Amino acid sequence: MKSYLDGALTVEQLGGDPAAGAFRAADARGAVAWLARGGSYQYLHVVEYAEAGVRRGFHVHADHTEHLYVFLGSLRLLARRDGQTVDLELSAGHLAVMGPGVAHGLIAREPAVAVILGHGSDPVHDVQPVPDLA
Repeated sequence: MKSYLDGALTVEQLGGDPAAGAFRAADARGAVAWLARGGSYQYLHVVEYAEAGVRRGFHVHADHTEHLYVFLGSLRLLARRDGQTVDLELSAGHLAVMGPGVAHGLIAREPAVAVILGHGSDPVHDVQPVPDLA
């Protein structure tokens, strides 16, 4: 697991060890991902990026933590907090956790599917748009 923005953003490539908690396993049939064990999540949603260049997000939550798992494809994650900015490539199997106060946006590198879980305040009401971070 790698940590960015003073620990407010973490990114890990999930491996095939179920003992590790969250994991991803793949074979000729496809992939299976186990994203959470225990914990309390107020929502789960799936986001499709239909083609390369699709942009989503570019907002910040004051009191909400967002867990974004890339199931298929690849995404560029741009994130900013306290004047620091990171630009990361995420591909299938990456799990990014963005804590409160981390402005973030995603740009598809190719068609992609992401699964998002969250906890804290209601993300629909606790959202503030931010300028495009690209």
